[in-house]
Amino acid sequence: MEKVLVNKKNSETGTHLNSKDPYEKVIYLTFDDGPSTATDDILNVLQKNNAAATFFMLSPHMKERPNTVERMIKEGHSVGLHGVTHDVNHFYHSKQTVLDEMNEAQEVLESITGIPSVLIRTPYGSVPYLIEPFRKALNTEGYKLWDWNVDSRDWELADGNYVKSVIDQIKSLEESGATPVVLLHDQPKTAKYLPQLMTYLANQGYQIKKLDDSVEPVKFECADRCHPIDD
Repeated sequence: MEKVLVNKKNSETGTHLNSKDPYEKVIYLTFDDGPSTATDDILNVLQKNNAAATFFMLSPHMKERPNTVERMIKEGHSVGLHGVTHDVNHFYHSKQTVLDEMNEAQEVLESITGIPSVLIRTPYGSVPYLIEPFRKALNTEGYKLWDWNVDSRDWELADGNYVKSVIDQIKSLEESGATPVVLLHDQPKTAKYLPQLMTYLANQGYQIKKLDDSVEPVKFECADRCHPIDD
């Protein structure tokens, strides 16, 4: 397991996730919703750039592409859980539905790879519907919740404009000293323009690393904004 020294400053805008080398520039790329038809292309880009990433996956998609999940593990990436339905009304219905979805995804992942994961990301991020009882239940089960501090908006930005958005946000985080945790999606247009982002990161001297359970998660703070789904 890759060990990362952590400066425990945790906020919605960013967490300092310092490596052993205080001068090393680290970034974490995370991909949600897969595996998909685009995953192999994403893995090819990462392999070409000697980069490790983290994939938060849905259990039906893992069932559809078990060989791709195994490839992630073989090539040294981190795998995490994103639930089952990706349906806000179902996932956030109750503490039990939250746990059931993550536990089912866990069972599927372990049946394919033999490896469990404590890394989770809830659909659309933890604010506003992951209320405190849900968070406590996940924590009790040993899960580590991850949000992000760079939102690529790759699902809506056309023609690779997500790359510019990510770069702009990275520059802003550099000023605060926070380590970027980038939200991307496992989809064809993300894969298509990913080499552009990788070129920028390489030119800027970034080390692209995977998350593991030794890193203190970036989590959105409720700050009185969290509420049940039916409010």
